[in-house]
Amino acid sequence: MKRFLIALILSMLAGWAVPAAAAATGPRTSTWHRLNPDQTNPTPQHERLRCREAAVWVCRYDKVPEPRLSFSSDRTTATFVGRDVTASWACPAWFTECAAVTRVVDGVAKIRPEGEQPFKVRLAYVFLQDKVLYVLVPDALACPWFSGFRRALAANPFPLPFNGVDWPRFDCISAP
Repeated sequence: MKRFLIALILSMLAGWAVPAAAAATGPRTSTWHRLNPDQTNPTPQHERLRCREAAVWVCRYDKVPEPRLSFSSDRTTATFVGRDVTASWACPAWFTECAAVTRVVDGVAKIRPEGEQPFKVRLAYVFLQDKVLYVLVPDALACPWFSGFRRALAANPFPLPFNGVDWPRFDCISAP
């Protein structure tokens, strides 16, 4: 009886196996970087998003230490879960990049600031045709992210390593 049950379970599991071709292509992943110029921080910061792109998107946020650039970082993290809503998304009038939008993923991020209570916020990840991502907080602002940290630095140049005085400019698009 025991052998029969084991054989039955194994045959059922074999029927659930993912075909090799599907497993090889799997969900796509991407990594995005941002130069955070927020002057409420001690210095600029290197922020990173790592996303698993599938029917349900899952992205993880953290900060990357950059001691050679004299940047600060902390242990703030976040997790974003969302779905592609491109077909139904209405671009807000204040967002100046509407004509270049190629994809929109809407969802909720759970943010865990270092030393503070976690909180949730609705976000839209708005992808543009020139391979820039804007993380949009509805009715508030949208900030650019880039496919590499060098691209993020090049988009907002300032003297490096950070000298404590010459901050990068604020590069987010603000809602009125």
